[in-house]
Amino acid sequence: MKKKLLTGLLLVAMLLNLAACVTVKDSDSQKTIKDIESSASDQSESLPNSESSEPDSNLPEYAKVGQIVSGDKWSIALLYAKEYDSIDSEYYSAKPSDGNKYLVLFFDVKNISSENDYFNSLYFEGYADDYSVNSKIIMVNPDGMSGIGGDIDAGKMSKGTMVYEVPSDWNEFEISYRDGLWTTHKAATFVVNKEDIASSDYTYPDSVYDKYVLDNSKVTEIGTEINSDTWSVKLLDVKNYDSIGGTFSQKPDDGKEFLVFFMEATNNSTEDDYFNYLYFRFYVDGYLESQSILLSDVDGYDSMSGDVAAGKKIKGYVAVQVPIGWSSAEVIYDDGTFTENKVAEFAVVNQ
Repeated sequence: MKKKLLTGLLLVAMLLNLAACVTVKDSDSQKTIKDIESSASDQSESLPNSESSEPDSNLPEYAKVGQIVSGDKWSIALLYAKEYDSIDSEYYSAKPSDGNKYLVLFFDVKNISSENDYFNSLYFEGYADDYSVNSKIIMVNPDGMSGIGGDIDAGKMSKGTMVYEVPSDWNEFEISYRDGLWTTHKAATFVVNKEDIASSDYTYPDSVYDKYVLDNSKVTEIGTEINSDTWSVKLLDVKNYDSIGGTFSQKPDDGKEFLVFFMEATNNSTEDDYFNYLYFRFYVDGYLESQSILLSDVDGYDSMSGDVAAGKKIKGYVAVQVPIGWSSAEVIYDDGTFTENKVAEFAVVNQ
């Protein structure tokens, strides 16, 4: 019987899994560096002005703010960089040590391979004026972006940040993404200078990559059930909400709404098992999004997680925040602990 996993232990296991799953590239992997070309007209004037580089024998070792580096597996864009004396939210303020600042780098990443892979923030290495610095985990999302990284399917994307604490008088910051845990080969290297720091806020509602278009054959009808040896998962309903709960309502971020998937799962195995909501991942318009943890039930449904005896069922919901005006949303249940094992995949469009 599979034991119920505690959240902390699961995260450790996932981390070890991710390191093992990343493919190590040969040191002669070819890279292309080019400028970001934003599709949003109001952003084009604000994007950093940097020189384009084409792949040839003289390809530079690094790219700049406002450029994209593409290799065999990943396309990595450094959108912009910002300095902070503190990073604040309504309930929390993160502050660096005296004499330091937070340097936040904002990335847009696409899996350009044909297979699922994990973009691991632990594979970044940073140097402030040639001194190694470790990334910081903070409880605030600068410009509304959370930390970069996650399990990304082929053709899908992710936006996010890397946060570093640097001396206030830093001049040059170098950041590289390695291809794996056991290699020194760098898939991309960016150099940020003091003059590259952005003075204004960005939201980047549009992708720096080609617009994501959902394959119509993936659109799922309500009532669809997907069967595997371990689970049968049925999509009962999908609804959007601008708040959840009664007296103490929970609201999404500005410009967003909650999208809630109601599901039913049957344990098809001969042993008791645990249906784990942490095994869900979400894509909104092709971008990986974190699951929303709601503090109450939704229309009488609890969170989609719990022990299920052989042959028995469970009902529940999972939720994600989506921007108002979203086009497509996809949810995948993958119960592979050390290897990918997609059990069910559902997709809906905004009508």
